[in-house]
Amino acid sequence: MQRAWIGVLVVAAATAMTARQEPEPALDQVLARAAAYVTSYQTRLAGIVAEEHYRQNVLGNQRRGGPQLREFRELRSDLLLVKTGNGDAWLQFRDVFEVDRKPIRDRDQRLYKLFVGASSNAAEQAAAIQMESSRYNIGPIMRTINMPMLALILFDRVNQPRFEYTRGKAGNVKRFAGLAAEGDVWLISYRETQGSTVVRGAGDKDIPSHGRVWLDSRTGRFLRTELISEDTDVRALIDVSYKAEAGLELLVPAEMRETYELRRTQARIDGRATYGRFRQFTVTTTEKPKG
Repeated sequence: MQRAWIGVLVVAAATAMTARQEPEPALDQVLARAAAYVTSYQTRLAGIVAEEHYRQNVLGNQRRGGPQLREFRELRSDLLLVKTGNGDAWLQFRDVFEVDRKPIRDRDQRLYKLFVGASSNAAEQAAAIQMESSRYNIGPIMRTINMPMLALILFDRVNQPRFEYTRGKAGNVKRFAGLAAEGDVWLISYRETQGSTVVRGAGDKDIPSHGRVWLDSRTGRFLRTELISEDTDVRALIDVSYKAEAGLELLVPAEMRETYELRRTQARIDGRATYGRFRQFTVTTTEKPKG
């Protein structure tokens, strides 16, 4: 009996020593892991296509005292992340193929041109598709920030000096079960402190961003992101949750919820998008024999 108790005590002491050998990381370490994850994420997600089901609602006035505005739109799109041209810039965009349950043309052809016909003007080509897709958005404001992975670039190494980061209380971490160990879930709040902001407004004016992210402090994997961009005219909120996907080691968007509040007219835009059918985009070509 005495040996059994000694054995238990020895095991308990060894476990405690192991725990002490893995101290909780500092905020700088977690930010470095997040930046490394973003870099890896961009590389590994390139060429992965997700199907997006996106519903938008508008309620309010286009101008104060004007007629009440109420609109609804439903979109189905392919969402892609692609490296533009010969540079290091990454772009995500939606290639809309169905509007209010009606198909639109050129779905496959545009994807083919993007991947096979990529050239020095690929950035212009991708931006043109992005702007074209944005015309299917409804509401009194033009917007292109309604992209699920936008908040991740705020933790890129290049952008981190533009922000202040603080750790907060993670709250109910059980909702991230299966994605990260409860003790490893961190909440980090961020606030943009420099001009020439990441998000730009009409006339290329600054629109500072702030928000929160929940991530795995051991791996840097993002579990949920909250992005708020606002100025005197508009407040935009984009909230994205992530999920595991079979066949992919990284976490992918599960749902995006967005809200835009126009302060002068009190109009409001709400959106909800869900993501599925993740697959590798491949292009095959065949050559016909001459003769």
